[in-house]
Amino acid sequence: MKKETKTKSINWWKWAFIVLVLVIIVATGTVIHRATAPAPSPAVSKPVKPSDTSVTIELNRHQVNALAANYLNRFLKGQKIKYSFLVGKQYATLTGDTKFLGAKIRFAINFVPVKQSDGNVLLRAKGLSVGRVNIPIKFVMGYIAKNYNIPDWVKINAQKKTVLLDLNKYSEKRALKYQAQEINMTEGRFKFLITVPTK
Repeated sequence: MKKETKTKSINWWKWAFIVLVLVIIVATGTVIHRATAPAPSPAVSKPVKPSDTSVTIELNRHQVNALAANYLNRFLKGQKIKYSFLVGKQYATLTGDTKFLGAKIRFAINFVPVKQSDGNVLLRAKGLSVGRVNIPIKFVMGYIAKNYNIPDWVKINAQKKTVLLDLNKYSEKRALKYQAQEINMTEGRFKFLITVPTK
C-alpha cells in the first residue's frame, strides 16, 4: 500500500499581512518615542568679547586720500568755500583759499599727523606755503576756523597750531567706532581699528 504525502501550501498573503502589521507597529512606536523624547538643550553661547567685534584695517596713502576726497566732496557739496586734504610722503597738507589785505590768496599748510593714545589723530602744523607773502600760520588757521565749514569732529586750535581729528566724536552717531592704531607717513601705512558696539 502506497503512502500519500500531503504538501501543505504556504499562505503568502497571511505572512505579508503580519509583516505589514509589524512594520506599522515599529514605525508608530519610533515616531511616538521621538515625539515624546525631551528636546536637546541648546548650546550655550559664550559672551561676546570686545575683541570679537573688532577688526583692524590697513590702508595705503592712495586709499586714505581717496577716502578723504570722497568725504570732503559730500561734506562740502553746495558750499562756496572749498578745500582739500592730501596725505603725502612726509606731510598731510590742507589746501584752500584765504583773504589777506583784501586779496584772495591760495595757501597750503603742512601737518605732521600723530596718533593719540585714545585713538584720535593730532595734526601739528609744520609749515605754510602762500607764495611770496609772509603770513603767520596762526592767522591762516584762525581764518579757517572762523570762515570754513569744518566738521564738528575736527577741532582747530590756532594758538597751538594743531588740528585734532576726534575719531571718538566722529563715531558717536555711527554704527561703527573708529580708532587710529598706526600712522606711518614714511612707509605710507595707516592702520585703524573698527569696532561694532555690543550695546
